[in-house]
Amino acid sequence: MDPYTTAPRSRWRRGVLAAGLVIPFTASQIWALLVLLRLAPLDGLVGQAFWLILLGSVAAIWAGWRWTWQLGRDRDLPPASKARVPT
Repeated sequence: MDPYTTAPRSRWRRGVLAAGLVIPFTASQIWALLVLLRLAPLDGLVGQAFWLILLGSVAAIWAGWRWTWQLGRDRDLPPASKARVPT
């Protein structure tokens, strides 16, 4: 055992921390869109702005959850070797 190696990173911990960041922002974006949908008339320029904001929010939510998914994946582990270990 090498005493100078770093501790293995926990993918579970990274995924939970990333989700802890993404969940509040997702909820606040959905809340803001619902408030805008309820209070603003959706005709004319306000309606066009609403659709632009909706598309931006969907893209931001998708990017945040994609980031969370990638942090929680098992990508830093090398694949298992199929060669026999000599004894």
